[in-house]
Amino acid sequence: MAKFITKMTKADALAPIVALEACVVAGRTYQAYKRGKWDEARERFIEETMGSITWLLGVKSLNALGDKIVARILKSNGKNFDVGTDKVLRTPFNNFMKNEKPKFTPNQVALIKSAKVMTSIVLANAFIGFVVPKVNQALTRKLRHDRKQELNNKEQNQNLSFKGGAMNAVNAFTHIIENTNTGQLLSSDAGIAGGRMYNARSKEERREIAIRDIGSIYFYMWARGHVGNLMNYVESGRATRLNSETAGTLNSYIREVLDKNGGSMSVEEFRKAILGDKSIKVPEGIRFEQQELSSFSKLMKKKPIEVIKLSEAEKLFKDTETIDRLRRMSQLQPLREGEAILTKQQVLDAMNKSAINNPEFLDKVFTEFSGGVHKEEYRFITNSKLYKLKSQMEDYISDVCKSAKGGKVDKSILDMAKKKNIRYNGINFATGFALSAAVISTYIPKLQYYITKKSTGVDAFPGTYDFEHHKEIDA
Repeated sequence: MAKFITKMTKADALAPIVALEACVVAGRTYQAYKRGKWDEARERFIEETMGSITWLLGVKSLNALGDKIVARILKSNGKNFDVGTDKVLRTPFNNFMKNEKPKFTPNQVALIKSAKVMTSIVLANAFIGFVVPKVNQALTRKLRHDRKQELNNKEQNQNLSFKGGAMNAVNAFTHIIENTNTGQLLSSDAGIAGGRMYNARSKEERREIAIRDIGSIYFYMWARGHVGNLMNYVESGRATRLNSETAGTLNSYIREVLDKNGGSMSVEEFRKAILGDKSIKVPEGIRFEQQELSSFSKLMKKKPIEVIKLSEAEKLFKDTETIDRLRRMSQLQPLREGEAILTKQQVLDAMNKSAINNPEFLDKVFTEFSGGVHKEEYRFITNSKLYKLKSQMEDYISDVCKSAKGGKVDKSILDMAKKKNIRYNGINFATGFALSAAVISTYIPKLQYYITKKSTGVDAFPGTYDFEHHKEIDA
C-alpha cells in the first residue's frame, strides 16, 4: 500500500495521470453521448484515446528512437545523456563531452539533442492536432453518408459500433521536455490544442476545444498536488508530507536504533541519535564554489548550491571518521568531470554523525526515490529534490517526537506514525484525484456545452450541426 500511494503521489509521477486519463476518457465520452449521441461520442472517444496514447507513450517512443539516431551521429556507442545541470554538482553533459569526445562542439551537441526532442514533440503534436481530427471528421462524414444511404434504402442499421547562456538555456529546456512528464504533457498540450482548434469545423467547435483542452491543463498537472498541499497544511501546518515508501524505509531504519537501545528511548535521546546536533557549522575559512543562478532562480530567491572538491575538504579535517564520511558522502553524486565533489550540506552532514546522516542510508532512500539517477554519470536530478526529501524525513522524526507519550519513543509510536502517514497520503491523493477527475471528465464538458447552448440557442454537437442554417430558419 505504501509503495502504491507513493507511486501515485510522487512528484511528476506518470501513474496518476494514466488513472486520471482513464476517468477523463470515460467521462467525456459519456457527456458527449448524452448531447450528440454516437457521432460526438465516437469522435470524443477516438480523440481522447489517441491523445492519451500519444501523451503517455508517443513522445517517449519517439524520443527513444531519436536517442538511437543521435548516438549514431555522435558515435557514442549507444550511450544516452541528460543535458540538465546545476553547473557545480551534477554535470552529465560535461561528463559526456569529456569521456566520449564526440567530433562536435558542445553547442552543436546541445542543438542536436534539442532538435531530437523538438522533432518528437512536433511529430506527436502533428499527429494529434492535425491527423486525428481529419480522420475523425472524415469518418463521421462517411458514417453519416452511409446512414443516409441506408435510410434512403430503408435498410437502417441498428447496430452501430463504438471503437475507438544560449546553450544552457537550450539544455535546460531540452531536459525539461525530455525528462519530465510535466514538460512532455505541456509541450504536447500546446500543439494538440492548436492543431485541434485549427482543424475545427466551426467557430463553436473551436471555442469548445479551447475551453476543454486549455481549461483541463491545470487539473491534469497541478490540482492534485495543490489539494494535497492544502490538506497537509491544514493537518500539520506544513504543505509537504514524506512519501509513504520512504517513511516505511525510515521507520525500519530507526527501529534498529531503538533495538540497540533496548527498544525504548527518551525523546531527547531519540532526537539526538537520529537528528544529531543541528547547530554544527563548517570550519571558518573554507572556500566553496558557488552555483551561478539563473535570473528566474534569483527572482524566486533560491539559494545557490555550494560545493567543494573532496580532495580539498579532506585537508580540512584530522578526524579520520569525518574524512571517511566525507568520502562516502561524495559518492551520493557522480564524479564531476572525473573529480569527486561535496556540497556544503554534505560537509555539515559528515560532521554531524547522526543516524539520518548515514551516507549508506541516504543512498538507499535516494535510490528508491530517484531510481538511482542521483549517482549516474550521464543522468540528472536536481539536488534540491533529494534534500527536500531529507528535510521531510527530519520533519517526520520531529512529528514522531511530538507524538511520544510520557516522554518515551518506542516501536508503537513508530508504527502509529507510519500508519498516520499512509492514511493522510492516501486521503490527500484520493481527494485531489477525485476533484481533478470530476472537473476534467464532467464539469468542463458541461461548461463547454452550456456556453454553446447559451450563445447559439441550440444544444448540439458543433462538429456536425449547421448553426448558420439554424439562424436562417429562425429568421
